[in-house]
Amino acid sequence: MPAVTSTAPDYTPSAAGEQFAAQVLASAPIPPGAQPWTAAPPAVLADPMQSVGVIGLVDVHALYVIGEPAGLSDTDPLDSWVLAHRPAGAVIQSTGSSGGPDGDATGFALSLPTSGPNESLTMLLYATTATSGGEYVLRVDAQVVWVPDRPATEAIPPPAGADLTGYVTTSFLNASDGPVSVQLGEAQSARLADAINALPLAPGSICMEDALLYTITFYPLSGSGLAYDVSGWLCPKNVDVGVGATRLPPLNDHGCSLLRLVAGLLPAKAAGTVGAVADC
Repeated sequence: MPAVTSTAPDYTPSAAGEQFAAQVLASAPIPPGAQPWTAAPPAVLADPMQSVGVIGLVDVHALYVIGEPAGLSDTDPLDSWVLAHRPAGAVIQSTGSSGGPDGDATGFALSLPTSGPNESLTMLLYATTATSGGEYVLRVDAQVVWVPDRPATEAIPPPAGADLTGYVTTSFLNASDGPVSVQLGEAQSARLADAINALPLAPGSICMEDALLYTITFYPLSGSGLAYDVSGWLCPKNVDVGVGATRLPPLNDHGCSLLRLVAGLLPAKAAGTVGAVADC
């Protein structure tokens, strides 16, 4: 049996990713009267208050000092103003605080909408700490994940047909059970292949537990060609593609376009797979 080889995208931060991060940071609303903080950051703000555990994360930040500018509440010098001026579509992802020998800080994270296949994650993180003089030091981080373009050579060629398998039950803890398989003709197989070919590369994320939602085997038009084997997963909605003994980089079906198409081609008894659309 030939050894399985894997190819992986290069998630090393690129110039395009760093430029995108700089643009996100420049878009961050900054309270009126804030001035650049030019000294070393307070120890409690030496690092981002939180971070996302994904490969290829780019983080850029800026520091400001806030006195008592007009328009800010004495009891809430940051949160209410920023939230009132947040970028369109920004959603509060989390809030938090930290305390210890290095001091106390509070903050929150805003998740920003993304567009296009390269922007996988966009966040603004705010954290403040009070100084002994009654001012506030503000740290603003832009955290982004910029996914590289998918090579055209990794597309699935037009298939002659495909076997699609869904499952009665899926589980994070146990193997998916109750396989339900259907044979697809050339037209339906081509729709599936086109949907997969339209997916971008997945970001370099890791799930400790996962659930297999479906498998697809595409048969080549030429009897001498290689079959393409596809597996769809619930967390983090990645799609694995293998051709022969080669495993291609995972694809991102975060929008569930492929999962919805798969669910529409399966009978209702494949309830685990069909029902997974509700998690989109």
